[in-house]
Amino acid sequence: MDSEYTPTQNYDLVKYTKQENYLFLNENYAKHGQTVLFGDSITEIFNSYELFYDFSQKSGQAVYNRGISGDTSDRLLWRLKTNALNIEPRNLVILIGTNDLGLGVPIEEIVRNVGEILRITTQTLPNTNVVLQGVYPVNKYMSLAAAQMVGKRKNKNITALNEQLRALAMDSGVFYLDLTDTLADKKGRLAKEFCYDGLHLNVHGFAAAAKEIIPCLK
Repeated sequence: MDSEYTPTQNYDLVKYTKQENYLFLNENYAKHGQTVLFGDSITEIFNSYELFYDFSQKSGQAVYNRGISGDTSDRLLWRLKTNALNIEPRNLVILIGTNDLGLGVPIEEIVRNVGEILRITTQTLPNTNVVLQGVYPVNKYMSLAAAQMVGKRKNKNITALNEQLRALAMDSGVFYLDLTDTLADKKGRLAKEFCYDGLHLNVHGFAAAAKEIIPCLK
């Protein structure tokens, strides 16, 4: 953890243990110069071993999943160095912001936190290939359960956030990847065939996402 930053949203025991587990793995088992997927639950449940297997075979890189369910941009910033940068990844793929929106965090605050993540990463590891993803769309109209899961998240706010993330990526000199066109239906909602609860992707959604992410990796 970076003592310089204190997250607004505190971890419960399960989430705190997850970040401690990642720290232990990074310090004792993970290899330097690999690919790291970094984010919230959408990252944590990514079927990364199978979907990145061919990439790993061709590149010789492991793909480490460092997602934690419920993560917000301030918590990702807080664990950036201990869960990602300390193994000097060749590729760092970031997806964060949907939980901030679900909690009503202002877009300006999300952008500020992500900006710090990019600033620290590019200054500390200038040779790391950073891929900043735009936040995925949501679909509250699938079911009552989906409406509850999506909560306060609105696609118009996601679009507004993504516009600022795109500009931030450009200013920071990192690659920006927006998968909205890949994952959304004709109404701009997360397509039913790609998710199961209006927010989290299913394996078909992750397969579509992986096909777009892999060409961005080095």
